[in-house]
Amino acid sequence: MMRNLIDRLARVPLQAVGAAITLGAVLMATQSVLIDYVHSTGRPEPEQWIGGLTVKWYFELIPIAFIALWARRRDRERHLGRVGAVMLTSGPIMHIVVTVSAIVWGGLLGKGDLPEGVMMVETLMYVMYLGALISGVAFLFDKGVRWWGAAVVAGILLDLFVPYGGAVMFALFGIALALYGLRRPVSVDMPEPSIAR
Repeated sequence: MMRNLIDRLARVPLQAVGAAITLGAVLMATQSVLIDYVHSTGRPEPEQWIGGLTVKWYFELIPIAFIALWARRRDRERHLGRVGAVMLTSGPIMHIVVTVSAIVWGGLLGKGDLPEGVMMVETLMYVMYLGALISGVAFLFDKGVRWWGAAVVAGILLDLFVPYGGAVMFALFGIALALYGLRRPVSVDMPEPSIAR
């Protein structure tokens, strides 16, 4: 079952992967803008479940897109790429757990934001970041797609140290991937099937 899922992800067109990364980057920037606006005006932040259903979808889009990129090159990425891909799954898992919990706790039961004990699950975000960094390094070692690695590593580092830097880098990376996919509509990144002689 897992192998079938990975095979399906490997066949997602680069245009779609690039679009997912770009949309995720836009949502990252939008969340930062909204938080800055709320803090500057002194207004209360929206309830957690609202963010989970809107701007925080980048916790799904970007990691799954990176996993799809790894799936295309998995035979060349060895253990490092596999470790990064597994760690990337923590982002979507965290988003689903927090959003569903917030919908039930805050949206349906009307009890406001989730307790801090439940929000400990957000620490999985750091596992996702580390997984993205490891995936980027694996791409750097992969001669065919080193530019993917450079973009992913730069995006993660910029996101940590430069306001909006990660969002800008990932948006550019997503657009570049989509354009690259348009020029090469048939995937040549997938390993070719061996022909019996």
